[in-house]
Amino acid sequence: MRLSLALAVGSLARSATRISGRGGDGVHARGVAINRVDPRAIELLARGRECVLITGTNGKTTTAHLIAQALGGRVAHNSTGANMQSGVVSALADSIDSVAVLEVDELHFPAIAAAVRPRVVVLLNATRDQLDRSHEVARVAEGWRASLATLDATVVANAADPHVVAATPAERAIWCDPGTRWCSDARTCPRCGQLLSWRDEKWSCACALLMPAPDYLLEGDDLVDPSGGNHDLQLAIPGRVNKGNAVMAAAAAAAMGIDVDIALGRMREVREASGRFGRYDIGGRPARLILAKNPAGMATALELVGESPLIIGINARAVDGRDTSWLYDVRFESLAGRTVGVTGERRDDLALRLHLAGVTPLVDADPLHLAGRMPDGELCLLGNYSNFAVWRRGVPWGT
Repeated sequence: MRLSLALAVGSLARSATRISGRGGDGVHARGVAINRVDPRAIELLARGRECVLITGTNGKTTTAHLIAQALGGRVAHNSTGANMQSGVVSALADSIDSVAVLEVDELHFPAIAAAVRPRVVVLLNATRDQLDRSHEVARVAEGWRASLATLDATVVANAADPHVVAATPAERAIWCDPGTRWCSDARTCPRCGQLLSWRDEKWSCACALLMPAPDYLLEGDDLVDPSGGNHDLQLAIPGRVNKGNAVMAAAAAAAMGIDVDIALGRMREVREASGRFGRYDIGGRPARLILAKNPAGMATALELVGESPLIIGINARAVDGRDTSWLYDVRFESLAGRTVGVTGERRDDLALRLHLAGVTPLVDADPLHLAGRMPDGELCLLGNYSNFAVWRRGVPWGT
């Protein structure tokens, strides 16, 4: 009875949000209302379902979309990227499917995992986010370790990330090497504190913690499975980082009983993930939209952009993190000699950082106007959370 009341109140809250015209789709308001009326709603709605939880600092939304597609598409899935309790409970309330694929914020993972008791957990990576809205990497990883110790889930884990390895119960691990390396947040051993040794793309510590041999890995453009078989990825979404995400997704699908080739065939249909990598029109010009919210994410995005004309938008709202000093942890020097469009509420902060990196910033508060000043070619729009959300809705370009 209480759950039924909670779902009814949640529906009213969603409708009120939409009618009010305050923006958004009402997912958060609905989820908050459900959880307030029945704090056990997530647990009750997850009961009897086989759940896959995906967490990590970067890549959650894309990997979750790939897994949902690999499992055949008929799953409960927080496809909008709402990955805290409110988004998770809304996704479960929206579907009666027996399988759920849920991306989960890294800080909220322990509480949500305890409620849904997942069959499979996917641990992608642990890197720095803005400290005014997150925690130190070691603290996040310790939360994962303590949580996973209480579960019996299979863990699809990134063997290349020392924090992930230290958090993962080895006896329940499926180790993956997604091909990407972010060493800046993994200088010291998460167990003993000594400096890690990084050699030949592998890491180890004197305390005997070391990179496990992967069961699945990215080799060139191929996924290599545990038997040594090669599978051409041929994804529709761009970038080497997404090939690595697909390796993790295929391993998770296999843990759920889906053949690797069947999983990959389904994943090739994914062309965007909640707006990420989607194609848009801005002032009559084609553009691809990319999210970059922290140093590791921005570095990956810049690799994906290549030589395409680039516009970067930076805000510093609560959802983004108020502190823009993280921009100095990004190697914008890779863009030296280029002209880059700069917009967003903190465009001056970004313009200074780019100038110091040898980049010519082209600053404009209006992205639509800025697009007309950029060199020819398909644009890349690269923004942190609040810019990305607005751009995704098409607000800057009234076409």
